[in-house]
Amino acid sequence: MKLIPVCIDLETFWSTTHSLSKMNPIAYCTHPETEVISCAVKVKDYPTDVVFGESNIKASLASIDWSDKLVYGHNMSGFDAMILSWRLGVKPAMWGCTLAMAKPIHGLTVGGSLGKLVAHYNLGVKDQTALMQTKGRHLCDFSPEEVEAMKIYNAMDVDQCAGLFKILRPLTTSREMKLIDMTTRMLVSPKFRLDTELLTSALEGEKARKQKVLLKLANAMGNPTDDAEDAAEYIRGEVASAPKFAGLLRAMAIEVPMKPSPSDADKQIPALAKTDQGLLDLLDHENSTVALLAATRLDVKSTILESRIESFLEVGKATGGRMPIAKNYYGAHTGRWSGAFGLNQENLPRVSKKPSDVLRNSLCAPKGMKVVVADLSGIELRVNHFLWKVPSSMSLFQEDAEGDLYKQLASTVFNVPVAEVVKGQRQAAKAMHLGCGFGLGSAEKFVAVAKQMAQIFVTEDEGTMYIAEWRKNYPEIVRGWKLCHAALSAIYQGAEYEIDPWGMCVTSKEGIHTPSGRLRYPGLHKEQADGKEEWWYGEGRNRSRIYAGKVTENIVQHLARNILADNALEIKKQLGTYPCHSVHDELIYIVPAAEAEATLALVQKVMRTPPKWWPELVTWSEGDIADSYGGAK
Repeated sequence: MKLIPVCIDLETFWSTTHSLSKMNPIAYCTHPETEVISCAVKVKDYPTDVVFGESNIKASLASIDWSDKLVYGHNMSGFDAMILSWRLGVKPAMWGCTLAMAKPIHGLTVGGSLGKLVAHYNLGVKDQTALMQTKGRHLCDFSPEEVEAMKIYNAMDVDQCAGLFKILRPLTTSREMKLIDMTTRMLVSPKFRLDTELLTSALEGEKARKQKVLLKLANAMGNPTDDAEDAAEYIRGEVASAPKFAGLLRAMAIEVPMKPSPSDADKQIPALAKTDQGLLDLLDHENSTVALLAATRLDVKSTILESRIESFLEVGKATGGRMPIAKNYYGAHTGRWSGAFGLNQENLPRVSKKPSDVLRNSLCAPKGMKVVVADLSGIELRVNHFLWKVPSSMSLFQEDAEGDLYKQLASTVFNVPVAEVVKGQRQAAKAMHLGCGFGLGSAEKFVAVAKQMAQIFVTEDEGTMYIAEWRKNYPEIVRGWKLCHAALSAIYQGAEYEIDPWGMCVTSKEGIHTPSGRLRYPGLHKEQADGKEEWWYGEGRNRSRIYAGKVTENIVQHLARNILADNALEIKKQLGTYPCHSVHDELIYIVPAAEAEATLALVQKVMRTPPKWWPELVTWSEGDIADSYGGAK
């Protein structure tokens, strides 16, 4: 069935304090003060119609059969779709979004605003005079002249968006249009029930824990008080302020750690940020009070868990206990999605029995339903090793699809049989794979990767040895970095160059073409830095340095993203539904309890099947069923 395109743009009440830039978009769209003032609608190429007043708009939209319509707009996937779906009853066959369509093409150069894109394509000028005059005013406050001005402005928005759609649609594959639709539905058709009691309890517990930490420090520093709340707040102020914290150190005759100023390398400033090694070193100070002081500062400055719980609760209150999944389509250069609306649902901590687990555990299936979760096991690791045809890794997975590449490396490095590899050796091998796969050569950085990703502590000497061992075992990937470096020159010259031994990734003046899309490096050029040449691409705040290891990482993430996307679309074809959530290597579904086992089996079958464009790749998937997302993963 060929869908009929319908462009829609909504204008709503906004003020200095009540707007998308000041509020969580979900809370804004559901807020009673967010009056829907006008709605412009353009069906195909017919003249644009503008309707005023929410009740009139709802009645007008109700007269349209949405079963064969593709509804699109600019930022439809991050704004209009919520109001259309939740408040105006619009349920189209497909959602579209010109902002999302523009991201892969113009995200690093022109940007995403309708005004900039319209100017880029010579579609007119976006004049916001009428809109700016509506700040802080409801429809009842508009004069007849202002209503007419808003009508012209609203119609202009739709007409320009429709013109943009005509240009971008031939540049956007039907596959990507489906993925934009999938992304929008995760937001506007939420399946998760939010456990607000669990979140509220966790928030109170986190605040109580921090107060206990602050009181412990107060007592250790000889500042006890009968009023625990006052004491906690006083100490919080002392450790949260960098100057006051430095003063506390000096009062204890402790040297304040210093670092070069970012704006003036010749100037030294206190190294007291959460990530500064100088502050982290104080955690191991021989004076237990100094160590406690440093630990408390880090704890006080780390408010992300409290903020995220509060954001979850705010959204739950706005949606009647549901949790929409907010994602930025093509949020990364490689095509991967990123978290949106400050919820960062792409990165929910998964650390057993830690307070941060509450975020995952709060995402529950409604009564009578189950959460089904499946992930592509080590997909980026597999892609990287198959991409460069590493014989040992390919043989391992061809013989055993569940093969453990970490144990295989540990067996070689530590000269022990695979069956006798112990946990510490496997973790060291994990650090080698995760740290070295994309060109890491610094022992200092390897130490950080080992601690963060593999939860092990290694010395810099050990890091140097592990890097050398990894490179000795995987020369094919090391050669791959050199091929990726050569690819940058080919892109700059506009030449065709097959990067990988499969011939899947080919350069052109636009970047790198892959079986399911392309990686763009607009404005690629060389710059001199510290006596050597470096490659850069992008414009303005999107400028980025690019190098061999980063190109490798870009290709691997891009291919892995497309494998997961293909899985989601194939499961949609077979199951009839999109996932309710996804992360970089996971697909999550909520289905009736009686269908959970069959759903998991179907999802696993699809995810364990190699992509059609790379049948030699061996994929694997693991999954589970539970009452909550946290329970399943």
